[in-house]
Amino acid sequence: MVEFCPKCSNLLRKRNVGGRLTLVCKCGYQKPLEKDNKKVEQNIQRKSKALEKNLVIVSENISVHPKTSKFCPKCDHKEAETWQMQIRGADEPMTHFFRCVKCKYTWREQ
Repeated sequence: MVEFCPKCSNLLRKRNVGGRLTLVCKCGYQKPLEKDNKKVEQNIQRKSKALEKNLVIVSENISVHPKTSKFCPKCDHKEAETWQMQIRGADEPMTHFFRCVKCKYTWREQ
């Protein structure tokens, strides 16, 4: 809900003053927001509980690239991940990248 300053009729803006939400005017008038402060505290508690539930574990073993039979020039392993990227002009062919599944060495072929 929009509120206006009783002194100068300017729009009151929400600000954090001393850890509490307050409606503040440019002229110096302040009005504490008791209802909103309780809602803010409840939202913070809900968000912290949600963050505890949604814990993500990152693993290096997960890959989004398809795998192919390709010999690694570094360790001679015969399986690699593959993807293509356009790193030059549009009139040049795509660059084909490979990453060894075993040693994680990355190389490219044009």
